[in-house]
Amino acid sequence: MTRKKLTLYIVILCAACLMIPLTAIRADVYLKYKQHTDPFEVMGQLEPAKDTIRETWVAKNMIRNNEGPKTVIMRLDKKVIYFINNQEKSYAELPMDVEKMANKAIERDEKMSQAEKEQAKEFVQGLMENMSELKLTIKETGEKRKINNWECEKYIQTTTTAMGPSVTEIWATGDIHLDYELLNRMYAASMVMLPSLRDSIDAITKEMDKVKGITVYSVSTTTVMDAQIKSSQELMDFAEKDIPASFYDPPEGYTKQEM
Repeated sequence: MTRKKLTLYIVILCAACLMIPLTAIRADVYLKYKQHTDPFEVMGQLEPAKDTIRETWVAKNMIRNNEGPKTVIMRLDKKVIYFINNQEKSYAELPMDVEKMANKAIERDEKMSQAEKEQAKEFVQGLMENMSELKLTIKETGEKRKINNWECEKYIQTTTTAMGPSVTEIWATGDIHLDYELLNRMYAASMVMLPSLRDSIDAITKEMDKVKGITVYSVSTTTVMDAQIKSSQELMDFAEKDIPASFYDPPEGYTKQEM
């Protein structure tokens, strides 16, 4: 794995973490979002525009996201993440930690010498340390409007790291009557993936509390190194559902593979 490819892998993972909007949700909640990402280029690698439907299920310490044939399951209780390919009926299991993910990929790369692997690991460690300088603020604008029959209020989330800033315009509603938890599990999960940010969880949670309700619509601009990534998402449906625990495990009969 070249340093360029390794950096690209980490950049995209970190950008995904920063673009998750604040959504205080309770266990056993189903959310369906329409998502769009503009085309962007990272280190010469062009990522095309993307339109997807994301279905999310949340239970205590367990989160499942479906997008097309792909499923990602975060297990906070086990501190692992499953990447599932439903077309191939296969899955990979990785530690829910960006640094560990990258180091595991380095170790499996048969083209690298041991010395090159050690250099790559040092590079990853330095990149992760740069992410520790994270600041997140939420501005309550007081602006209100109706979106898809929900009365919403506007917030501005600004996230700053050594790799670049992210600004998200959030429209959240309190019309959806759920038993909101203090900690947003989706956003907390993204922070767990970046170990250097774990000490910032309390401060992040305090800011998150300013957003009252569920995100109905959001639009983000994230700058990571040399890339500017623009994305949006819109809530289409929600429900409280009784989900069996097995739903948050790889399906039976699927083949475990190295990623």
